[in-house]
Amino acid sequence: MGRGLLLVSFILLYTIVHSQAFKVDRVKQDSSLFNSDVKIVREVRIIGNRITKDHIITRELSFELHDSIPSDEFLDVLEQSRKNILNTSLFNFARIDWALDGDEDVYLIIHLQERWYLFPAPIFEIDDNNFNTWWEDKDFSRLNYGFHIIRNNFRGRKEKLILTAQYGFTERYRLRYEIPYINQKQKLGLRFNFSYNRRDQINYSSFDNERLQYKSQDNDALRNLSGSVALSYRNAIFNTHYLGLEYDQNRVRDSVRILNPNYLGDARKQLNYFSLYYTFTRDLRDSKNYPLKGSYLNFQVKKYGLGIIDESVDLTNFQLQYKKFWEIKDRWYFASSFRGVLATNDNQPYLLQNGLGYNSFSIRSYEYYVIDGQNIGLFKAQFRYQLVKPNHATLNFIPNERFNKFHYAFYLGIFSDAAYVDDRIGFPMNELADEIQFGYGIGLDFVTYYDVVIRTEYSINKLGESGIFLHFVAPI
Repeated sequence: MGRGLLLVSFILLYTIVHSQAFKVDRVKQDSSLFNSDVKIVREVRIIGNRITKDHIITRELSFELHDSIPSDEFLDVLEQSRKNILNTSLFNFARIDWALDGDEDVYLIIHLQERWYLFPAPIFEIDDNNFNTWWEDKDFSRLNYGFHIIRNNFRGRKEKLILTAQYGFTERYRLRYEIPYINQKQKLGLRFNFSYNRRDQINYSSFDNERLQYKSQDNDALRNLSGSVALSYRNAIFNTHYLGLEYDQNRVRDSVRILNPNYLGDARKQLNYFSLYYTFTRDLRDSKNYPLKGSYLNFQVKKYGLGIIDESVDLTNFQLQYKKFWEIKDRWYFASSFRGVLATNDNQPYLLQNGLGYNSFSIRSYEYYVIDGQNIGLFKAQFRYQLVKPNHATLNFIPNERFNKFHYAFYLGIFSDAAYVDDRIGFPMNELADEIQFGYGIGLDFVTYYDVVIRTEYSINKLGESGIFLHFVAPI
């Protein structure tokens, strides 16, 4: 949050310096580009990748060396390749220049500006459902502090290494290592994760669509130890498969199982289990942090409990998420999404319970509520107007080019969300479940570099309640 507010301050003070709009000029039909039906890629040179290996960049291109590209598709292919490179989150800027030798042979130069990859980043964040629920109480005990050591693009191979030491509301120690490619064809990858977490205060249930919380005065309310390994398969630029195995060990105090015997199921104090999951993602968005065109599909099936340790855990969740983005006309856009969760077992431990209102799985205008249940459907839609076109500016007082050049844009939008939560357990006074809920409103989105999005929204829900809410992720 602090980083986002700092960037807002920079924008307000320095948008007038060295600003110019991004623009892709189309080549006229009488250009020499169309003297032949195809263009043959003879050479690709890359400039600006001081750390990133060439093969990581060429993996994102929509063509290969010596490919023949129809002349009427040539510019679109280059633009898609440029977007693919930016969506790696390794670069702040990317540009592809081209030159013809004769009518068919084309030579390409890819100009890049790498991001800063090493972040000994301090942690100072709110541990709550969202910023607005925290702001209502301003409970400073729910703050987390500590540090991440994040090494993006480790070894120049797009690997990611994260070390975390966090204290405060949630104590966490984590090691995460992602290797996108382990074979020569750059299709197979590995991902490892190990974490230890403990909390003195947890949500043990809900009542009247509000969280019920228990705080331990003596020791941990909840301890969690988890580890996972996943194999990735990226057979095409836009498609990725994951097959993962996880292990979780959870332990709670006696007070928690007394307050909610189903928190870990069957009045347990400890629950250990393995999980197996498969995920498929097809990502055709023009930008990952704030898309305007394209689509995104994610499907996951996850089996909790493999009968190895505790046969009482037997739950399978299916989850589907689909997003679609359209450009209606110049500066006007439309976005929509659907997300659904289906559980095969209604009698699941509360720890594994599905629900709306937790983190990013929420319906706008219901920021102060949670809706527990087993099966969920959530639909979102938004019209957007590009209030300030994508621009870039230079902050001359910052000497490092990886930070002094940034891009920014503002979008004004109207939106409407609808959701349905199926509650078969019957949480007390869970009146928002088992019927359609909806909300609508207007919002202003600020988008800038390093994937920062800051949203301010005014919304009204089905109950007639309204408010102004602040968020730090893209709306859809």
